Amino acid sequence: MPCTPAKARKLLRDGRARIVRYRPFTIQLSWACETHVQEVTLGIDKGSSVTGFSAVGNGRVLLSGDIHHRRDVKEKMDTRRGHRRQRRNCLRYRQPRFLNRGSSKRSGRLPPSIRTNVEEVVRVVERIPLPISAIVVEDVQVDIARLNNPTLRGRHYQDPTRLDENLRIACLMRDRYQCQHCGTRTGKRLEAHHIVHREHGGKDTLTNLITLCSSCHRKVHAGTVTLNQTGMSGHLDQIAQRTQQGKTHLYDQVRRIAPVSLVYGYETAAFRKALGVEKAHDGDALCIATLQTGDVVPFHRDCFWSVSFRSRRTRRQYHSLPIKGKGRVRYQVNEELDGFRKGDLVLVKGQWFKQVNSIYSTGRLAFHRVAGEPSSALPRDCRLLEKQRTIIWKKETENATKCHISKER
Repeated sequence: MPCTPAKARKLLRDGRARIVRYRPFTIQLSWACETHVQEVTLGIDKGSSVTGFSAVGNGRVLLSGDIHHRRDVKEKMDTRRGHRRQRRNCLRYRQPRFLNRGSSKRSGRLPPSIRTNVEEVVRVVERIPLPISAIVVEDVQVDIARLNNPTLRGRHYQDPTRLDENLRIACLMRDRYQCQHCGTRTGKRLEAHHIVHREHGGKDTLTNLITLCSSCHRKVHAGTVTLNQTGMSGHLDQIAQRTQQGKTHLYDQVRRIAPVSLVYGYETAAFRKALGVEKAHDGDALCIATLQTGDVVPFHRDCFWSVSFRSRRTRRQYHSLPIKGKGRVRYQVNEELDGFRKGDLVLVKGQWFKQVNSIYSTGRLAFHRVAGEPSSALPRDCRLLEKQRTIIWKKETENATKCHISKER
């Protein structure tokens, strides 16, 4: 649990604790202390570009932040696909292979961009230096299943999605057992047709059904016959389907860390407005964490972190396309300089904590530019604290009254 910087300094000075991690700064006690562990609830506001998280315990926000997801995954995979195809075309003597992509068609497979997005959240949750006892995740903005049936509860969510026989009969009775396209009444089987198809967001409601004979029904699905009827747009269903992509995988992964419960976005919005919390990812995450208990926790950003990711290294040696006047320019990649690598956390001149962003050809280590702090330094002026990291933790509020220091057991 968090403690004051003064207490952490005394524990480290007396040798009663050791440093485990620098960002977030975490110490571990060197003796067997009391076994009582306080409960901490983690709220996650999952987004496609930015995910907010907030850890709540003892009636206050212990740790919060935003996870900025990588947006270059698909671009890099497209570039790699082009290089692979170019190399394949050069090797004309090899037999073509176009049926060896069975792994991409297996059941339950996620696109690499969505899987990467989910795994970034899981990596951050695993590195939060707090005893997480419960995780609350926002599922979708609206409960689609309850739009037509507000009394839906529990096991009724698992009912099959096929058209209910009672609803089909009601549709035939409303249309007087007559095909609404050709007007036939007898001699053909009458069927209930979805005006807006279910795969396009249509619902199993009476307003979205129309009676057709089996012949006209086949022609409508074949595209040879067009109906003049209009139905529900189903745009909410489409939004929910896009949002839900990958969340099942997220639930399975974080459930290994702590028990997971779900809330809906409309509940979070109503609770946030009632508390008067500003609209932000970490603010929504705070409301998600306290929604089920109803606790009123003051919103602040004293322990707010901005989390981003960088690729470990690149094997790419040439540009994908030639540069005018230079041709295919080769990258100048300095992998290591005097034992320092890109991503290492260093202490510059015994004063500034910095993370190596790149290595200049002039023999200097480059850092993120901050006013009043060095943007680069020589290796002899730096001391290595942690080896290469692909997760970047950046403290947004530097003038916080308390530093987040955690004691791990």
